[in-house]
This record gives sequence, structure tokens and C-alpha cells, in this order.
Amino acid sequence: MAPEDKATATGALSRALLFRHADCMTWLRDKRLGREWRALEPETAPEHLPPAPDPDSFFAVANLFMLYRDPPVHARLRGVANMAFTPRQVEKLRPRIEAMAIELANGLRDANGDDVDLIGQFAFPLPMLVIAEMLGIPKEDFRKFRSLAGDIAAAIDFPVDGLSEFLLRVDQSTKELAGYLRWLIAVGRTESRDDLLSLLIHAEADEGRLSEEELVATCILLLVAGHETTVNLIGNGTLALMRHPDQWRDLVAEPGLARNAAEELLRYDAPVQLTARHALETVEIGGVEIARGTHVSFVLGSANRDESVFERADELDIRRDVGRIMSFGMGIHFCLGAPLARIEGEIAFATLAREFPNLSQVSDTVQWRPGAVFHGLSELPLSPGSPP
Repeated sequence: MAPEDKATATGALSRALLFRHADCMTWLRDKRLGREWRALEPETAPEHLPPAPDPDSFFAVANLFMLYRDPPVHARLRGVANMAFTPRQVEKLRPRIEAMAIELANGLRDANGDDVDLIGQFAFPLPMLVIAEMLGIPKEDFRKFRSLAGDIAAAIDFPVDGLSEFLLRVDQSTKELAGYLRWLIAVGRTESRDDLLSLLIHAEADEGRLSEEELVATCILLLVAGHETTVNLIGNGTLALMRHPDQWRDLVAEPGLARNAAEELLRYDAPVQLTARHALETVEIGGVEIARGTHVSFVLGSANRDESVFERADELDIRRDVGRIMSFGMGIHFCLGAPLARIEGEIAFATLAREFPNLSQVSDTVQWRPGAVFHGLSELPLSPGSPP
């Protein structure tokens, strides 16, 4: 989607859409736009409301996601987890992620020439295994998180059809996941371990920086957000490479391009297409007055195709000097897991290119998952091809 020349406002819906790279870059960092709609009605913030009847229900948990909070609460929630997601800390995980990728690639090879589903057999398991291990979740419990995390991720993109049934399922999934995490947290308090969960537990005990409810909510958010972006990066990116065989051949011939390829694929078909803020006061954007309370959507996929920033923006070029992509957002809500997603994407593409140089798409038709925020495939059937 090419960026529009200016902001577009739809007054009847009290919504504004920003498409240009410069507008997204500027206004995602502007404090006059906030993530938390409750800032418009402070009395509705969680700390001013009576305790939820069920603290493990979806809405009770989501109310505590750092994703939906602004300063000062956001800084407190994010500050703890941020220590585990710095580029330096994430780089220490490289050998383990590479080993996981090889193990999953071996599973694809065991298909003995049959078609494989890249999403279900590689793109999904890799980041989920990584974040689960970071949180100290036993490998044998991994599979139970697939549907639970998927339901919670889908709740960000509420479906129109079957909404009541969907919300019941999301609520049940949240309760089940929260219950498991409460048990894991209780175990973690009795053991001395060097993992992300232990870091968060110690933060909870440190002058009450995190309540137990906030600890559970943060773990759920990390589990969901910690895999969703990377699943879509690997899936969308592999599809783009299959549709651009010259680029795939370049990567196969030169796997060292994988890091830059991951960055270009993040730009070309972003795993998150949309993020939003609320105008906390009346502002003017691109000559359009945005009234206080207006819901402002940032179309990140469009910003990544802005010709004023990216030459030949609609072309895939894994050798380009990519520059400042908008795929992870901007400002204080810049994706916490961006360094991890980048290294996972790099390792995934390098592994696929090295192990399956003759990888090919089975069908030109693909099935995208519904949603305006997360952008990814439900499956991607591929033929592994002959071994190298």
C-alpha cells in the first residue's frame, strides 16, 4: 500500500489514519498521542477500579499489559523486562537459537520429500521454543501454548463474526494460561534459576515493582508478542523469497546476507501492519485537525513502502541499505522484542537457505489469517526439494 499524501480523517468514526513514513516516525514519538485510552478518563484506569471478579479473565489481564499503558506505569512494567531484550543479551542466545533452528530443519527433512507446512513445522515452533525457554517453561509443555497464545493474539484483532463465542474462548484460554503461569511462578520462587521468569519474580519482590497480577500479565504478553511477530516475519519473508526466485538464489549463494535479508523482509511485508494511539489533546497532523479523543491508526505497512524514504519501495532487494523501517513501531512502545525477532529471522532464513536450497512454493494460492494488526499466513505449504 503506497502512502497517502496526507493524513486521512474519518470524522464520523472519530478516527484518523497516518500512512507516510515521516508522519508515523514523528507522531508515534509525540507525547500528545497516547496508547492508553483511559488517559482520557483517568477514573477508569485499573488502579482506580475495584478488583476484577476474576483476575485471570482476558480483560483483567489485558488491562495490565504494558502494551496498553502509558507513563509512568508503562516505564515501570517495561523497565524490568527490558533488561533481558537488549541486543547484547539477545546475542548470547544465538547458539541456542541456531541449534533449535537446525533441529526443526531436520524435522522438515524427515518428511522424505513430502510437502511441509513452513508455518506449523518451523515458523511457529522456533520463536515459541525460544521465548518458552527464556521463561523457563519445560519443553514438554510447549504444545499446550500454541492454541492458547493464538487465541490471545487474535483478541487484538477482534473478529466481527462470532464475537461472543470468540471472547468466551479467549477468556478460557487466558485463564488456563494464567493458571499455569501462577504455578510456574510459585515453583520459580522456590528455585534459583537464571531465566527471564526469575528476573521478573525478583522484580516483583523488589519494593513491589510488579504485583503478581502484573507479573502474570507480563509473562502472557511476552509469550504472545514474543512469538507472533517472528512467526509472521519468517512466514511472510519466506513467501516473498519464493515469489522472488532471484532473491532466493542470492541468499542461497550467500547466506551471510541473511541479516540484511531479514531487515528487508521486515520492510517489504511487515508482520505487524497497524498500531494505534489516542489523541490526548487536539493536534494538527498534515493539515488535518485531530480532535482530542480521536483514535489515530498508523499504517506501518504503508510507511515501509514510502517512496520518499525507500527507493524502489515496491521491489524486494535483500542487498539494499534498508534504513529506518517502521515494522516495530517507534517511541516508548517500540517493540520490546525487536532485537530477538531480528536475530530469529536472520537465523531462520540462513538455516532455510543452507539446508533447503531447492525450497519451492507448492501453490500460488495462500491463506492469510484475518486481522488488521497482525499480518501472517495460516499455513505455507512448501516442497523441500532435493538436498544440497
